[in-house]
Amino acid sequence: MISTPHEEPQLFFFCELSGTDLLRLLDYPDVLNLLATRAYGIALALPVFDDGYAAATRVLNTHGIPVVAWLALPADEGLAFNLQNYPRAAACYQAFHAWAQANTLRFAGVGFDMEPPLSDALFVGWSSAREITRRLWLARDNALFPAARAAYLELMAAARRDGYEVHAYQIPLIADDRRIGTTLLQRALDIVDLPADVEVLMCLSETAPEWFGSALIAVYGPSADALAVGSSDGSGAILHWEDLRRDLLLAATYTDIIYVATLEQCVANGHLARIAALDWGTPVRIAVLPYAVLWSMRLLVLIGLIIARYGKTVFAWLGWLVALILWLRSRRTTAQPASGNCHGANEQRHQAKREQW
Repeated sequence: MISTPHEEPQLFFFCELSGTDLLRLLDYPDVLNLLATRAYGIALALPVFDDGYAAATRVLNTHGIPVVAWLALPADEGLAFNLQNYPRAAACYQAFHAWAQANTLRFAGVGFDMEPPLSDALFVGWSSAREITRRLWLARDNALFPAARAAYLELMAAARRDGYEVHAYQIPLIADDRRIGTTLLQRALDIVDLPADVEVLMCLSETAPEWFGSALIAVYGPSADALAVGSSDGSGAILHWEDLRRDLLLAATYTDIIYVATLEQCVANGHLARIAALDWGTPVRIAVLPYAVLWSMRLLVLIGLIIARYGKTVFAWLGWLVALILWLRSRRTTAQPASGNCHGANEQRHQAKREQW
């Protein structure tokens, strides 16, 4: 059992609706009022910059609701950013900033979603193990990484100069790469560890079983600036309230910034009012077995990264140690016959003396 803090964390709701649909959602009873009175923020996905999104953003600005511009590529371009499309990230941000200024829109921050390319089915089926192994083996030869990393660093700096707080939506494995001080996983998965003001580790329950998100939260929560909970699998379904409640309370034990996926699902399922009435001091339980499984998997990842970083050095020192042991053994072997010869000579002298007497 884990006790949660009594202070309510800052909540941001992912929203993947079009501008027109978001305006329609805000007309639902109490939705706009709840967002404004509870100071909930919205991370608004912006695959395009049109009048509909501008109108929806103005309504949110008027009511003092914090808005994070969740920059996204069109679906046919993969939605998220990675090493392969880094030139599009800069172009997307520049278009967003020009659009925001032209329409006098206020955004509290800019969100960058960093995910492996959708074409890479890295986590589907047993055949993915071979692909992941191949990528790890070739990771150091990823020629895109240096240029892409430099471009993203400049992009983050440009966003800050323009007055935006930078939020990065990252897969949890990024925390392991950073902890060991490597870039192996980044190179293998075609992603970059963005130097964000707020890094959000995506601990969503997008796949069955439903405890998956909770186990991710418990394992990676201590490494997180912020956490994302809920479900955003595009099916329109959301976690049952008890599961979402558990994940929210659990995430609040590790961070004071929580993203929830998604606003439209929460409104459709009646969860928004429940979240507003949530007692953040309620103790929460997590299942031991799922936590132990994911914790063990993370430990294996960390061990693998340590070996990848320090393996050559360790093997080099082991070589010197083996050479030293072999040298000491050879000296000992040489010394033993010499000692035996001296002992035999002494015995012969004593024998000769006894015969003389």
